[in-house]
Amino acid sequence: MKKLAGIFIFAFCAAAFAATNELQTVADPQPLLEKLRSRMEPVKTVAMDFTQDRELNLFAEPLKSEGVMLMERPDKIRWETMSPYQTILLGDENSVAQFEFTGGKWQKLKLGFSQMLARVMQQMSAMNQGNLSAMTNDYSVSVSTNNGFVFIMVPKDEKIRQMISSLEIHLAPDLTATREVVMNEPNGDLTRITFSHEKHNVQFPARTFDQNKPLEISSVESALKNAP
Repeated sequence: MKKLAGIFIFAFCAAAFAATNELQTVADPQPLLEKLRSRMEPVKTVAMDFTQDRELNLFAEPLKSEGVMLMERPDKIRWETMSPYQTILLGDENSVAQFEFTGGKWQKLKLGFSQMLARVMQQMSAMNQGNLSAMTNDYSVSVSTNNGFVFIMVPKDEKIRQMISSLEIHLAPDLTATREVVMNEPNGDLTRITFSHEKHNVQFPARTFDQNKPLEISSVESALKNAP
């Protein structure tokens, strides 16, 4: 279950943490969507850490995991869980791949639902790029505000709604910093992902997004740290 949850969560990028709980609905979200597109347009790559809390009705305490998320326009994504287990999910517009670290080495897994994963990952790329047509074609979007902005996205596809009833994407006031995303499920379970140490327009080394033999994350981080 934890690995399946990680797969679907991987598909959604971006967010910002509000300082108060009271939200006010924005009557016309279109100007904010346009502003989001404008602000995200110069961002070619994104690297950030994440902490994921999976809150299930059956458990008193959330299931916590940590890792990194890397994105490169137009469509490359890498979601790597590093603790308490190790998995890598990689995707682009055409395909996805998953690896699991077991027996002291990485093993590529067979995915039985790659078409759905590919679609979800396309939406993640669309959000990161501020691609308005892709967002509004596949989601009903409303916006609320407090000290930041909360984009509430409801999937139009019934099959997606069976897994995800809505996404709450929290954005900073300038619409550029990613902070938190909440994925709500129809049964009341939810997943909260908090992002930190965000970097834009970094140069990823070769094989960072390779779907057959991805570069070790330690090597990726070392290259980013030593980049000019």
